[in-house]
Amino acid sequence: MLNEERRRKIVEITNERKSVSINELTELLDSSHSTIRRDLSILSKNQLLRKVHGGAVSLDSGILTQDDSVIERQDLNIQNKKAIAKYAASLIKDSDVVYIDAGTTTGEMLPHLKNIKATYITNCVSHAKVLCSYGHKVFVPGGFLKSKTEALIGSDTYQYIENMNFTIGFFGANGISLKEGYTTPDPEEGEIKRIACSHTGDAYILADSSKFNVICTYTYAKIDRGSIITDPGAPKAYKELYNTIVADPLEGISQ
Repeated sequence: MLNEERRRKIVEITNERKSVSINELTELLDSSHSTIRRDLSILSKNQLLRKVHGGAVSLDSGILTQDDSVIERQDLNIQNKKAIAKYAASLIKDSDVVYIDAGTTTGEMLPHLKNIKATYITNCVSHAKVLCSYGHKVFVPGGFLKSKTEALIGSDTYQYIENMNFTIGFFGANGISLKEGYTTPDPEEGEIKRIACSHTGDAYILADSSKFNVICTYTYAKIDRGSIITDPGAPKAYKELYNTIVADPLEGISQ
């Protein structure tokens, strides 16, 4: 089967079923796992479907209500995440009070912060541990530890962050939509993002191109609340926004 024919069939199957696994596609199309993964990456980049852990979903598959775990997400789009995170880290000054949200892309910022003497607040226990190992001053709220994302959530977390003010903050998003803004599946975690974002002077949303035109359960901020740092694969409509910064792993930064 020719590449184009196989990819066309993948899109047809995904649109018909709304979601499909890599194992199902390998059987239906008599192709290898590596071939299907490569096809899904190409189709996702071209905005014909959305690649997720273990398969794909159609672009009109509705609202996402479940988080993937950190382990499932940490190696996805890794080069783009590294470029986004490196640029984000370069924005921090020694005098800043910095909020760092839980997430795999925000986590990629940490190795670039070794020599930046800012004050850090994070609701992610693994982020806090790394920052402490670099000798930084780190504040961590109390709360309930959500194992999937390693984020602290709940009323104790909310109350702590509600009394803080940040000069700069970096946030993850499971989905970005022009209409719905920055979204996440879990309302409890979303509420922590919302209050932290509202108490941040300069807010940056770190999102690789797979997050665009995706809507999750909870909107924590509208599209104009912060600046988006993304990669060259983001849809044109988002790259043309005044508040979008493109971090290219090969060519550097464009605005």
